[in-house]
Amino acid sequence: KHPLTQEVVYNGLLKKERLEIHEQIARVMERLFEDRLSEFYETLAYHFSLGRSVNKAVEYLVKAGEKSLARYAVEEAHEYYKKAYDILGPKEDKTEEEKKLLIDMFNSWGHVYYCLGEFREFINLFNSHKDLVESFGDEARLGMFNAWLGIANYMAGKPKDSYDYLRSALELGESSDSQKVVGYACSWLPWACAYLGLFDEGLTYGKRAQEISESFPSDQYLFFKSLGGMCYVYVWQRNTKRVFEGAKRLLDYGERTSNSRSKVFGYWMNAFGHMKRGDMALARRESEKATRAASDPCYAQFAKPGLGICYFMEGQLQEAEDIFESLLDFSEKRGIGMFTALAQMFLSAILIAKGHMNQGVKKFEDIQKVLVKSHQKLIYGMSESILGLIYTQFITGPSPSLSTLAKNFGFIVKNAPFAEKKAEQHYNKAIALFREMGAKGELGDALLGLGQLYKAKKRNEKARECFSEAASFFQECDAHVYLKQAEEALASLG
Repeated sequence: KHPLTQEVVYNGLLKKERLEIHEQIARVMERLFEDRLSEFYETLAYHFSLGRSVNKAVEYLVKAGEKSLARYAVEEAHEYYKKAYDILGPKEDKTEEEKKLLIDMFNSWGHVYYCLGEFREFINLFNSHKDLVESFGDEARLGMFNAWLGIANYMAGKPKDSYDYLRSALELGESSDSQKVVGYACSWLPWACAYLGLFDEGLTYGKRAQEISESFPSDQYLFFKSLGGMCYVYVWQRNTKRVFEGAKRLLDYGERTSNSRSKVFGYWMNAFGHMKRGDMALARRESEKATRAASDPCYAQFAKPGLGICYFMEGQLQEAEDIFESLLDFSEKRGIGMFTALAQMFLSAILIAKGHMNQGVKKFEDIQKVLVKSHQKLIYGMSESILGLIYTQFITGPSPSLSTLAKNFGFIVKNAPFAEKKAEQHYNKAIALFREMGAKGELGDALLGLGQLYKAKKRNEKARECFSEAASFFQECDAHVYLKQAEEALASLG
């Protein structure tokens, strides 16, 4: 029983004897505990990895990883997958069975990478094995592999690449008659479609995934991810009624299944719904609930952009800056370009709001180039609307203090005479993009801002047109706070 005695005896065994003993222990455990093997995945993986059946070791390491993921021990799960990969990944001249085992391991590992938020490592690993998966000749496995590359590229801030991978996954799922692959592709496509402004298409995919999820009741991810994706599209359509309905379903499902990930999505979508109605206090409260409900590193980040925006809109600049700095630090290290772009955009706006105009506008314009290059059409439209607001402040805002003038003298001299023209150009770019996409709420916001610019320059007929159209959109979207602003602006024109 003494550990030192055990070590001496073990080290005295020949390697062949050790292999045989570990193999026998694992085989006996499989027979004895056949009805409750899940309790022993870790032990079985240990003995098989030191025995002769290394493929069995990989199988049980993956099962142990899936078990850890289910109880939110994602770092632990990641370690099991890394051990499995270290056994099989570097092996030369893999058999067909080993290739299949490795591909299945990748398609399971994707969940862990997603929850950790390690998307740079995720994409590099998957890209390094694309040739192996493509040459294997199994359409269903390739479809799921491409689906994971799709969501990874979405989180990396490349929605067009994401869309292409997911469409490929969908086609492979259909041709191989794999409903699970079709379901996963359709669960993630709404997210990519939202950023590309393909709202109706995104909803079609989401509804299809919801139908497929009924055939896989044990796959909770398939249900809440697709429902969350539909809610996300409704957010940008400013259909807050559907957003809140979906959020309630996500929260109820999370409560019923004890799934914190579904709860995070539910609170997150509630926060979006309140934000789009103009109630920043309620949006902030729901964002905080989402962050508290999160049990995974990546899920804890989802509501942070909305929380930071709430603080920014309420004029709590330091609180907003702290949130976006935290988000940026997490995202840059892990290659989450989707969050990085948002954080940098609002940190630039905060710089401007704090009086560092030249530096802030330069950073803002730099991030706009990234948004255009990465096809983040929706966020680019938002950035144009924000720039319109910034230049409008030269005309409608309070006069800058002496210290602000001193810090930004060159910038003000250069830009103030052309502020009206620049503000109008930025607003019109945003309006054109939002009209094309059907982003009604964002379109209303931009029209309201442009109307304020026209009002300040005594162009009342133009202002009236903008306020009237904005009011009709806000009424349609049930955005009471913004509707009141638009109606008051209209009344002020006389």
